[in-house]
Amino acid sequence: MHAPKSVLIGAAALMVVTVTACGDDSDDGDGGLEATATEFEFSPDEWTVPAGEFELEFTNDGSTDHEWVIMTEPITSEAEFTEEGVLDEVETGAGETVTATFTVDDAGEYQIICGLEGHFDAGMEGTLTVE
Repeated sequence: MHAPKSVLIGAAALMVVTVTACGDDSDDGDGGLEATATEFEFSPDEWTVPAGEFELEFTNDGSTDHEWVIMTEPITSEAEFTEEGVLDEVETGAGETVTATFTVDDAGEYQIICGLEGHFDAGMEGTLTVE
């Protein structure tokens, strides 16, 4: 006995969703990264790239502006934040998506934060690993 066509299509769709959900969230398949901001978190909150140039597609699903900021040195509170500690950044308005190009030549782990007032202290933080 064969399964009905609708069951096979549903099973195939579930496999695609499962593979997508379990895949590497750091790479969008075109060599770039994806990040989504909401109040007050990034999704995903960990990314890995090879040293050099990479693109980030940054989507703001929140109701306020958000930033994706690469810090030169990690901070533990917003009181420590200075613009001099920013390696590079991109900002996007609520409901918008932007694509930005970054260059990070030195391998290591970099703290990612939202540098807007109150956002880091509310939990907007992640990690960029450069290999």
